Amino acid sequence: MIPRNRLKSSLASMLALCLALGMAAPLFAEAASPEYSLSADAAASVVLAASGFDPLSADSAAAFGLSANLLHRIEAPGWGLVLSHALDLSAASSAPTVTVYEAYARLDAGDSAQFFLGKRRMGLGIGTTFAPGDAIDPRSGFWDQKNGFRGFGATASLGSDIALRFAASLDRSFDAYAAGMAAKAAAKAGPTSQPAIAAKAAYANALGDADGPADPRLVVWAASAEVQAGSLQVAAAGTYSPDYALRPSLGLSLDLGGLILQAEGAVELKGGPYWFATGGARETWSSGDASLTLSLDYDYNGAAGLLRRTHYLLPNARFGLAERFDLYARALVELEAPSALLSTGLTFYPVQGFDIEITGTFALGAGGEELATLPAPPSPTAEALRNAIGLAARVHF
Repeated sequence: MIPRNRLKSSLASMLALCLALGMAAPLFAEAASPEYSLSADAAASVVLAASGFDPLSADSAAAFGLSANLLHRIEAPGWGLVLSHALDLSAASSAPTVTVYEAYARLDAGDSAQFFLGKRRMGLGIGTTFAPGDAIDPRSGFWDQKNGFRGFGATASLGSDIALRFAASLDRSFDAYAAGMAAKAAAKAGPTSQPAIAAKAAYANALGDADGPADPRLVVWAASAEVQAGSLQVAAAGTYSPDYALRPSLGLSLDLGGLILQAEGAVELKGGPYWFATGGARETWSSGDASLTLSLDYDYNGAAGLLRRTHYLLPNARFGLAERFDLYARALVELEAPSALLSTGLTFYPVQGFDIEITGTFALGAGGEELATLPAPPSPTAEALRNAIGLAARVHF
């Protein structure tokens, strides 16, 4: 969730940049009327959580929610604008909460290259679940990653078998600017007050060794090249920032008649070396309307980045009947303690455009272990709980 003060500073800047590029793009493209499209869904949900399996226990907590996800697109020859965001009207929130996942402008350079400006996802590497070499747009949600980074980038293709990508993240600059504005506002109430001192320290932490929010040392650069050679895909990537990251990576993906094997390794040289690696396998079987997908991913986390431990597994199983139902079970397993977070779900499709979702999330492990409690309680006042059951009705339009 994007805090409101950060939303005001970074979102406004990104939208202004998107609009500026969107207005300039027709100068480089054919004269044509842009087309607007909207795809969205809205859901009403209830989540019941507790420390055990008794929903009526004294520590149980319930949360009711109303939410919507919206994807806006404006497309024209040679350019486009995208805004993807969510609106949360949950009862636990004192005011509607807006979360912006992506907000960017795109400029096409013929059929082989595109330029982007704004907030956009652009994952680096081969890994579909873990991305050890991606320090610019890391996977922060293993099951539902939607957020992008704020900055600019470009993609290009050299024929049908070679793809190139380049990006620069300005997230650290925007975060430093927001922290500076917060420090300035806190100082007005009293420069020696505790809030002002804390805000000044937060600003200094956001800057690091940089001289200010516009210091180029805060920019994180990334580039990758992907080559397809028959059933083998090879991806080489790198992420760099003078005081933040220097992380090259190499990944391989091989299609063995439907069985997809993946492996990727990376090394962080800033302050390291710290090693990262992932490997996995995935296959899908289909028969008529039925399909079954099984996958297993392993992650070696050498420097406690997104996760605190070193060895993880993520098994995933999904079975569905087209236009009838979809069933999944997946788990993030921390192998050293051990502890695990299990996620299950069943979605029914009674009529077109309407879903009924039943979900369950269960934290398994001894108290104090990394995955022994739910990553986020159902409401701000809830204690750290271990199990949650959810029911939602969702409409697509």
